[in-house]
Amino acid sequence: MILPAAALALLAGCVPYEAPLTMDLQRLSDRAAEPVDQAGLAIGETDPTSVEDATGAFLEEIQDEDRGDPGESIPISLDELRRSVLQNNLDLAVVRFDPQTAEESLNAERAKFDAIFVADASYLDAEFPTGNTTLFGLSSPDPALSGTRGAFTELEQDREKFNAGVGLAVPLPTGGVIGIVQDFEIDDKSAIGVSSTEDRAETRFSISQPLLRGGGVFANTASIRLARLSLGATEAETRLTVIRVLASAEKAYWRLWAAQRVLEVQQQQLQLARNNYELVTRRIEEGLNAAVERFSAELAVAQQIEGLVVAETNVRLRARELSRVLNRTDLPVGITAPIEVTSDPRLTRFELDRDELVARALDERLELLELELKLASDAIKIGLARNAALPVFIVDFEFGLGDRQGTIASSFADSYDFENPSFAIGGRASIPITNDAAEARVRRSVLSRMQRLASRDQKRLAIRQEVHDAADVLDQNWQRILAARQNVIAATGNYQAEQQLFTDGLASAQDVLIAFQQLGSARQREVSVIAAYQSAQIDLAFATGVLLGYSNAVVDPDGP
Repeated sequence: MILPAAALALLAGCVPYEAPLTMDLQRLSDRAAEPVDQAGLAIGETDPTSVEDATGAFLEEIQDEDRGDPGESIPISLDELRRSVLQNNLDLAVVRFDPQTAEESLNAERAKFDAIFVADASYLDAEFPTGNTTLFGLSSPDPALSGTRGAFTELEQDREKFNAGVGLAVPLPTGGVIGIVQDFEIDDKSAIGVSSTEDRAETRFSISQPLLRGGGVFANTASIRLARLSLGATEAETRLTVIRVLASAEKAYWRLWAAQRVLEVQQQQLQLARNNYELVTRRIEEGLNAAVERFSAELAVAQQIEGLVVAETNVRLRARELSRVLNRTDLPVGITAPIEVTSDPRLTRFELDRDELVARALDERLELLELELKLASDAIKIGLARNAALPVFIVDFEFGLGDRQGTIASSFADSYDFENPSFAIGGRASIPITNDAAEARVRRSVLSRMQRLASRDQKRLAIRQEVHDAADVLDQNWQRILAARQNVIAATGNYQAEQQLFTDGLASAQDVLIAFQQLGSARQREVSVIAAYQSAQIDLAFATGVLLGYSNAVVDPDGP
């Protein structure tokens, strides 16, 4: 038969074959292949406006009390934040699948010793020609027959043969396999004037057991223990991710709180600057101050307007950051309504027992728990590697009961009279000439465990440092709060004094401007330090591994 040229070329590899893509995949592939300059950007531009005109319109907008009113705010407390994060955060939605996947892996390993049902059947229908010759010689007590030689020639015949068998194979924790099989056979032969029928039944019991490599309960149940330890490590890693996301969310919450408080301070500062400008203008009109004083007052208003714009933008950025973490349907990332943080900062000084904190961190930190589970896995892997370095030696044993009768039913029934038992025993061995590869794998497993032990010691040392650092930062920020509060008190008194001196004609508007700037900086710094103190509490809780308890949050491994 002559194949077409195209088929020959394809078989020879001359015609490359490429599997077609689906329409969606082809569309994605085409988009990925597009050059960058074809993407294009849609940028809108307004009508040309001079800086002077834009400044005037901007100042009018700033004067509007309803400027940028976003409408009704959405209140969120710290407890509500934690619940929303645990329920809706996309990072947690991703990692929640990891424990479930690891648990299914464990279930798969546990099922490795499940019994297996086996069955087979075959049917033969053939016509055999004449001519299959078998030589023979007879040995008989009869001298007339003894020594007779000849040849048997099989007749032309039709043959039908049916074989079937069912059984059960049971893997053992020791590495062996126990089996029981029931075989049936019907063999019908027919030639010219001659026919033969033979029905056979046999029950076979067998066991195969490795004695060295692959033998023993430890080696064959190791995969189950490894899967269980892997599940524990995955759950620890998932909980650690939950803690990190919660810590990040709480810090975002306090950053928004700080941004809103700074905006309030900036609005108050702008109002003070405007009041001061009106005072300076009135005193200039009354001839009590020189006209040049107006510039300092105008500068103060301009600076506070710029600060107000920056503060408003920062609030929107922090609110958008918190919306992304929360992932709530009523708080989309592009929301215009403001988020109102309703929880007050925790302004309480903590007396810290650092030794107790370190001991608790070494006991509670999930990273150390994960390392301990992996070290236990390493010990099992070393044992497996040592078992794999042993020679292969397998013992096989089989015992059978069978009979041949005119029917399948009778042969099956008569096989259990134990008149025709059989058994077989054997062994198989495989010994490598050099065992370098297996021994190298043992050494590699040992080195891997030693490396992880060193990593555990390194992590313990790092945790000690993290706890002490977090405690120092917490103490530092508490003292900064006290200093910032005193700074605000002093700056407020200084501003009021300078304003009074200016009213009495004993100070200039420039002096008032300096005191005013100092007051604004002091108030904003106090807000920043309070937010930093909240973050320091979160960092200390995280360093000791107890953030979930600090947050009054409970993690459900199966999700919300």
